[in-house]
Amino acid sequence: MKKLLIASLIIVASHSTLAADSKAAAKTDVFAKATQLYEAKNYPAAFAEMQRLAESGNAQAIYNLGYMTQNGQGTNKDEKKALQYYQDASNKGYGKASFTLAQLYRHGGLGITPNTPKFKEYLDRASKQGSEEAIVEIATLLFAQGKPETDQIAIRQLRPLIQKNYYPAMHIRAVYDLGQGVKNKNPVTRQQAIRTIQSLAEKGYAPSLMALGNMLANGDILQQNLPEAKKIFTELARQDIPQAKESLAKVEQIIKAKEQQAKASKP
Repeated sequence: MKKLLIASLIIVASHSTLAADSKAAAKTDVFAKATQLYEAKNYPAAFAEMQRLAESGNAQAIYNLGYMTQNGQGTNKDEKKALQYYQDASNKGYGKASFTLAQLYRHGGLGITPNTPKFKEYLDRASKQGSEEAIVEIATLLFAQGKPETDQIAIRQLRPLIQKNYYPAMHIRAVYDLGQGVKNKNPVTRQQAIRTIQSLAEKGYAPSLMALGNMLANGDILQQNLPEAKKIFTELARQDIPQAKESLAKVEQIIKAKEQQAKASKP
């Protein structure tokens, strides 16, 4: 039953979100008013404030106009216009906009059809513009090649983000280390990776919770604990985390099968 679960250990979030000022702690947050209006769901006023900021050339504000236009928040939903906002923000050096465009060229959307060369182009641009999401995704793709030389490149790229306690980087490195620990029969590397995943899971990081749930359900790396796996997947499914509902269904099937087997074995 080790391979029954379909959820992967590695999940990389790739959806766009409204960008708040990540440097607010170091300076006055110019997005404070817009953020307050947005969180209060006063979308027309929030959009107007974003427009005011965008008129000064603020790339983050331009990106946010794209996000709100894509979702019809405070303005008419317009995919073509949203795409143009993302492109403008990317051209101004905003990494999150470039990463969003990379995902559109990877999966399609907003009138864009999947285009692998364009995906790679925008992912590389996003990484050079400082997008942490892009750096992690590039590292994930490098790990997937399964070559020692690309593994080392990925590890070097992740190191600065891990030093900043950036959860996605810590998770991807832990998953890689876990795989290496199992492959090379290195219990120290394996255990360190498990501890990192468990620590991130305790902090509520969804990909690590998915990984932990998988390990508890499969019983090959950790001792099988189906009730705990069910508890994890139930909460993740409630949050609409990708693959959580499918994993929950698989766990419930296993639990039911075990219960039926136990009943059948009774005299």
